[in-house]
Amino acid sequence: MKLSLIIVLIATVLFAAEPGEDLQVAARRGQLAEVKKLLDAGAPLESKNQYGATPLYLAVFNGHTEVALFLLEKGANPNVTDTFYKSSILDSALQKERAEIVKALIARGVPVSPRQLNMVVGGGNTATLQAVLTAPFKPEDLTAALKAAIQVKKDDAAAILRKAGAVEPKIVNVSKETLASYAGDYVSAAIPLGLKIIADGDKLKGQGDGQPEFPLSTDSPTEFSFAMAGIRIVFDGKGGFMLNQGGRDFAFVKKGSASAPVTRKVPDTTLAAYNGTYSTTMAPMEIKVSGTDGQLYIEPTGQQRIPLKSESDTEFTFGPAGLKLVFAKSAFTLFQGGKEIPFTKKDAQ
Repeated sequence: MKLSLIIVLIATVLFAAEPGEDLQVAARRGQLAEVKKLLDAGAPLESKNQYGATPLYLAVFNGHTEVALFLLEKGANPNVTDTFYKSSILDSALQKERAEIVKALIARGVPVSPRQLNMVVGGGNTATLQAVLTAPFKPEDLTAALKAAIQVKKDDAAAILRKAGAVEPKIVNVSKETLASYAGDYVSAAIPLGLKIIADGDKLKGQGDGQPEFPLSTDSPTEFSFAMAGIRIVFDGKGGFMLNQGGRDFAFVKKGSASAPVTRKVPDTTLAAYNGTYSTTMAPMEIKVSGTDGQLYIEPTGQQRIPLKSESDTEFTFGPAGLKLVFAKSAFTLFQGGKEIPFTKKDAQ
């Protein structure tokens, strides 16, 4: 289960090997014989591309287990993080569900965070989970992961966590009337993403605009969480709640209430001019842009649709990801992570 409710980054990492970096190319393609040949010829084991990705990073990111394990045996640094999305080698190994690589990284001292443990639990790959559990965890982290496994009905993962020492989580009961009072559509001044809270019997669910429902675990009569995405929601008793994710807080209030933010609308004729699919020479990815009823959306390759906040008729943002798009004729520039990436509409190229 790969979930990203609020903290959304453009999915495709912009890894293009620099000219002459043959070892990076071979690692990225999984060409083990070529990797060995290049290393024997003196190629630098830790050469980096423009985003700080090493041959080991590229091998893991592209799912090449044999090459990755060989590079680790040769002493490649297992703690590299790219400079664009701040993604680690371990993150890639977990996402690709490469249990052998995960074990090898942990054996070389790479720590595993509770967030990464919960991500693996949600994915349901038992081999990867068993590999992750070769790392040390606090008892409370194991119990939280077990709670998450129970929440999303991952019975095999729950059994593995119990065997690893996880204690059964405490069950908190909240009245159906209280849960029903939380139900409704919520909006935030911080981000242009609406969030629906759904009362389903004795449980709550959440659903972001254009995204699937997700179950909320009851931690107290006012506190609810979804460990898979690192989400914590605390209701304030005044018709709103605070959502915490990725170390950041976002205040939400019920849609239509006196304190609800006023959304800036863009003329539909302007949005219509932006509609289309855009690409860039800097990465093998595309972004679909669409607008309706004064609201602009983007849909990167392989991701769900993301609503953008209108700062002006040409500038749009998504604050949680530090993302900004500035439109010009048949093009826009994407600003994120200190980078500027020009995109051009495909039918205008």
